Amino acid sequence: MPMINFQCKDCGTKFSELVTSRNKDQVRCPLCRGEVNQIYEGKCNSLQSIRKSNAGEACHTCPMGCKH
Repeated sequence: MPMINFQCKDCGTKFSELVTSRNKDQVRCPLCRGEVNQIYEGKCNSLQSIRKSNAGEACHTCPMGCKH
């Protein structure tokens, strides 16, 4: 099971949770029980993003908006 990062749509709380792809849509905020969005943080693992870019430029080929 992967550790996935989420952010609450209501209160903005960020948290991580171990989930399967089947129950990812059932995750709720641990503080207010609100709906959440999956967030992407950290390095991008997309093979398409392995290109030279200026420091701080967003990777435009990756849906995660990673920075190199």
